[in-house]
Amino acid sequence: MNIIVQKFGGTSTRSRESRAQMYNNIIREINNGNKVVAVVSAMGRYDDPYATDTLLSIVKKEELDDEEMDRLTSVGETISTLVCKSEFAHLGYRAATVTNHELGIVTDTKFNNATICQVEGKDILDKLKYADVVFAPGFQGHAQNGKITTLGRGGSDLSAVAIGVAIDASEVEIYSDVNGIYTADPRIVPDAIKLDYISYAEMLELSKNGAKVLNHRCVQLAASHNIAIHARSSFEDCKGTYVIGDDRIMKEHLNQLVISGITGSQNEARITLVQVDATTQASGVLFERIAEAGVNVNVFNHVLVGAGKMDISLIINDEDVTTVVDIINELKPMLAPEKMIVRGHIGKVSVIGVGIKNNHGMFQKAYNTLVHNGISVEMTSCSEINISCYIDRDDVNRAQVLLHEAFLKEGDK
Repeated sequence: MNIIVQKFGGTSTRSRESRAQMYNNIIREINNGNKVVAVVSAMGRYDDPYATDTLLSIVKKEELDDEEMDRLTSVGETISTLVCKSEFAHLGYRAATVTNHELGIVTDTKFNNATICQVEGKDILDKLKYADVVFAPGFQGHAQNGKITTLGRGGSDLSAVAIGVAIDASEVEIYSDVNGIYTADPRIVPDAIKLDYISYAEMLELSKNGAKVLNHRCVQLAASHNIAIHARSSFEDCKGTYVIGDDRIMKEHLNQLVISGITGSQNEARITLVQVDATTQASGVLFERIAEAGVNVNVFNHVLVGAGKMDISLIINDEDVTTVVDIINELKPMLAPEKMIVRGHIGKVSVIGVGIKNNHGMFQKAYNTLVHNGISVEMTSCSEINISCYIDRDDVNRAQVLLHEAFLKEGDK
């Protein structure tokens, strides 16, 4: 039994017309001799009647605890499975649904953003023995105690990959309103190129650095189990982009681009501590406290300035500034900084590609492209496949256009 998992978001489930196109995608795979598990999101966006945001709007959220909120927000996907099953069965196909428990996704008890602990595919496989398609609710699972949990942002992508792993699917198709993964956001960079293939590592970097096509957790899970993701359009019957292992891409020469993508984000902030006492363990205590607060430090730099002093700079998400400033103020007697400088309104632009590690001068090219066009670079971070430059937030979109032109001109391979 060859199984394809297909994930459809709210743009696919929101109306009869959009669902008709979704059913065409399912029917295509059935006609190709495959069984299908269709992981569906809630129907539409606010203020569509059964969308998650609509459900949230009809309650007093402050009166519900996190567990009750998860019960509420899971309802939209459950409704979606039943609507889709009824309509698809009416077309003459054998269709089934699974409940939250039959879904088999077991999580921890961190409501609103649960982590998957294990996935059991037995109930889905049993239903596929007689059904052409099983409609499964996305975005949700349940804890060991049976309480419903939700998986947070991008949760339906994650649950689709998890199900694919559990039932040994041949691939997971993620449908959206774009027809694949591009070298940049086409809304910002009109000359962006659609990729036929991209490695898990490159896709992870793109997702973590601002690309909105795939959730990074689903890519991590797919990579750890070597299951292919096919990102494709909900509304065009054409090949999209395959996310697969780097070894296969290299062996089969599937992608000749040195750089796979340029991406940007606009939600960073910089905190600088001037002349911190370098003779104590104060900086180590600072980062321990930041980690305990659940804050990610995106970039860290320290410079010894003499006389037992050092300057510390760190880049964090702007939503975490208050938390980190409070920690610094608590530790001021130990850190003894001359002053603290908080700089908001920072963005990031990133150049991603496996070719970075084997091509000299890539950092210089990225840095000079920005500086020569009047864009000041405040901090940088580099890895074998990622060059990130932190710049003024207002320059992020223009920087993406400039870097795309520098690295991905037509025919630049």
